[in-house]
Amino acid sequence: MKQAKAACAGANIAVIGGGYSGMAAAVRVVELGANVTVFEAAPVLGGRARRIEYQGHTLDNGQHILSGAYRELLRLFNVVDVPSRAYERVPLALAMPPHFSLRAPLLPAPLHMAMALLTAKGLSWSDRILAVRFMAKMKKAAFQCAGNLTVARLLQDHHQSATLTKFLWQPLSISALNTPLATASAQVFLNVLRDALAGEREASDLLLPKVDLTALFPEPAARWLAARGCNTHTGSRVTNLQTNEREVSFMVKDRLWSFDAAIVAVGPRQRGDVIPYLDAPPGSTALQYEPIVTIYLCFTTDIELPMPMFGQAEGCVQWFFDRRALSLHRTEKTMIVAGVISASGAHDKMSHEELAAVAVAELRNHLPDLPDPDWHKVVTEKFATFACTPDTVRLPTHTHLPNLFLAGDDIQNPERAYPATLEGAVRNGVSAAEQAVASISKRHRSPLRLA
Repeated sequence: MKQAKAACAGANIAVIGGGYSGMAAAVRVVELGANVTVFEAAPVLGGRARRIEYQGHTLDNGQHILSGAYRELLRLFNVVDVPSRAYERVPLALAMPPHFSLRAPLLPAPLHMAMALLTAKGLSWSDRILAVRFMAKMKKAAFQCAGNLTVARLLQDHHQSATLTKFLWQPLSISALNTPLATASAQVFLNVLRDALAGEREASDLLLPKVDLTALFPEPAARWLAARGCNTHTGSRVTNLQTNEREVSFMVKDRLWSFDAAIVAVGPRQRGDVIPYLDAPPGSTALQYEPIVTIYLCFTTDIELPMPMFGQAEGCVQWFFDRRALSLHRTEKTMIVAGVISASGAHDKMSHEELAAVAVAELRNHLPDLPDPDWHKVVTEKFATFACTPDTVRLPTHTHLPNLFLAGDDIQNPERAYPATLEGAVRNGVSAAEQAVASISKRHRSPLRLA
């Protein structure tokens, strides 16, 4: 894809934060013809989607899957040459053995989703018809609803049964919004359904990473930037940020840096440390947060999970992932399983030992001969995402300062409201880059054309 270059070639922009949003912003800055330097406080790129090491194994600080609807993230994959072997693309399949399964056939849209719903196992015919009608009504309404509706109320208003909610809508909503149905935003949920289930057939695909989350995008992005003369500094915490009409300056260790503009792409809880004088929008309240717990279990066994990813309709753990089956570097005798629990619940009061014990017990419901694990590792991100409620007010990309911009999965999306997903993060990063370049171009009184 040909990119139109901005008329501010030679301008220097800083990106503070090397997560998915920050690295997306940095790549887009360079695409638009400016120079960029990335500063990441942690030793590893990725932010809340990064690699961790434990017991000689490479894990992640949370298990993620991607959607074929993640058009901006997939575009950036192509830009920075992420190889296709880094993830596995599979048609939409949701399995909760032995109660429920749904699989989208390789048919043109929208037939693929209609057939997936009509042939889903574990649903009555009336449930299947209700689900098809619900999707048809949402499409007719352009996937729009009253802004104050919750997902629970939306499903209730459209007479979705308890079985449908339990097996289909709740897993989809919790996975995307990481917020309980009773408080989750119906409009944001509909935005996700529109893009993932009501778009092209490929948009409903699942993309399962086969490398760690740092290696999936942030590191290829850093290599792509380096090949174009742009540096990425890890272990580099920004302090004492100052701005004026001409530049943004800050300290990293003992060195003073100055740039034409800066994009702050750190988590919402760290943003105040970088920009202590940032004002919240009038009438807004502080963001509330929802956790994600990932329970890693390591077994020495030849036993395999029935499929690389499956869910549970009942129990504490919502999804299990066979990381051995999804790894590019399989170790035949070592199986690492990731159990994921999204959003808040009774598990919040459990210790790591209790969580691991529950995960093993629930996994044995599917694999009775599973041995005791060699080790376990519980990763709890208490502030994994913002609570995606109808009344959540998100900060805009622009600030009251002409050369300071915000990115991150909690920032307002440029087109459609998206939850705190990797796609939401990169969309906001790209938007921040475009606004930063446009601002510099305007200050230089030069025209700007974006690709």
